Amino acid sequence: MIRETLQQLTLREKIFQTMIIHNNDIYDEEKLAKKLKNESLGGFFVGEEIIGSQAIKGDAIIEAVMRINKHSKIPPIICADTEFGCGYMFPDGRYSAFPWQMTLGATHNTEYAYEFGKYTAIPAREIGINLSLGPVADLNMNFLNPVANTRTIGDDPELVKQMLVSMIKGMQEYGMGATVKHFPGDGVDYRDQHYVLTSNTLSVEEWRRSFGAVYQALIDEGVLCVMAGHISLPSYQHERIDGIAPPATLSKELITDLLKGELGFRYAVMSDAVCMNAFRTTYCDQVRSELECFKAGVDLLLWPSEEYPLSLERAIETGEIPMSRLDDAVERILRLKEALGLFDDRKFKTDTMEGVMSLDKRIAEDAITLVRDRRNQLPLSQIKRAAVIALTEYEDEIASLRYVIDEFALHGVDATLHRGECREDPSVFDLILYVTFCHQHKPCGMLQITPSWQTGALSREKTAVVAFGSPYLINSNFPTVNMAVAAYSDTEQCQRASVKAILGEIPFKGVLPVKMQSF
Repeated sequence: MIRETLQQLTLREKIFQTMIIHNNDIYDEEKLAKKLKNESLGGFFVGEEIIGSQAIKGDAIIEAVMRINKHSKIPPIICADTEFGCGYMFPDGRYSAFPWQMTLGATHNTEYAYEFGKYTAIPAREIGINLSLGPVADLNMNFLNPVANTRTIGDDPELVKQMLVSMIKGMQEYGMGATVKHFPGDGVDYRDQHYVLTSNTLSVEEWRRSFGAVYQALIDEGVLCVMAGHISLPSYQHERIDGIAPPATLSKELITDLLKGELGFRYAVMSDAVCMNAFRTTYCDQVRSELECFKAGVDLLLWPSEEYPLSLERAIETGEIPMSRLDDAVERILRLKEALGLFDDRKFKTDTMEGVMSLDKRIAEDAITLVRDRRNQLPLSQIKRAAVIALTEYEDEIASLRYVIDEFALHGVDATLHRGECREDPSVFDLILYVTFCHQHKPCGMLQITPSWQTGALSREKTAVVAFGSPYLINSNFPTVNMAVAAYSDTEQCQRASVKAILGEIPFKGVLPVKMQSF
């Protein structure tokens, strides 16, 4: 089937198979039909996580997917950033949004990981999405990393392998392909490849024992897609451009030699978004960068420029890029599509969504971690008044703390919300609870708010901190606070579970999935 389809495609049709586009034309049937009449595109990205201002959610996604399938000559990949379930694309409550992966890591529960994959896949296939741009397979080795952070399971390769093997199994058994990212591995650098080229600075031996071992396990499990990051691995690479090792997306050594060769990955490699600065600044020419990306061994380009297909056609016709490279890429893409059941009536596992609504709650309650309780004060069962002090500049995070206030109220505690500082007399409170967020794509190394002069300086015997994001802030910003709790995520259930644990309704079951820095 794959060989027959490959032989039937024209040069231009093969080229369009290598593209995953992100274009609002997919929500306009007339424009979409015209585009697909001339372009047999490999796939489409729908929904938004990071670019929230452009988000198109809910039924608009379902309708767009139906139009795409209706007008496509070759069944397309429909992918989305479903790292945390489908709920954020459907905020009307029909699907759940799950906690960050680090919350899952704190449970050390592979059955939860399997359900995480399963209950991401079932609604996704219902929507029409057949490939997840997740899970994140990075290792959070640098507490200052702003991209990996709470998106990771943790920093232990063995834990990450176990949890992600289960998650991918759950996802792919229920009909949705997984894309592990960001090869060769993020979480070592302190910078963000959206803005600057970043590096995995481990030695080759260290890399093989950590990131390499994780990727090998996931490839052996049968993961269907690997996303190449705009991240270099200088210890492995010999090539230098102006003295700098290029990112994986531009490195034949990392994609063709290491990933496809040594690790034996046989499906399609996708680039991270090619609009990111770490990709664009190596050659300072968008189209040339895209051609070098394809030449390096990347099969699917995520959001390439409009000039890319014609430029690739010319490069193949002139012999700059051999036809064998294109045929290999398209064969891998078709193999991926075949595994997704896009060419037949392949039957995947099915189930109801009965268990999904409780998964967030189960993960949250089993993940809540007691980081420290120096004076053995927890749980606090006798408090009547609490001051909740939010250290954040983001309005959505402030608004979300209604769940904390409400959960305290359900337990008979009068809790009041304060921003940055408590301006009331602290002596009237039985608990002063600082809350932090700081998760991926938001600076996580320090608290992004005008420093509070009173942070951690109020009545030490009744001051506590809970992290609804990066747990590292507990040690870096609250070293003298005696009671500290990590929840890792800011979902409603994580917030409620934190209050329940502090008040003694549920036990602290979570185990830190990362090593905490000492200061």
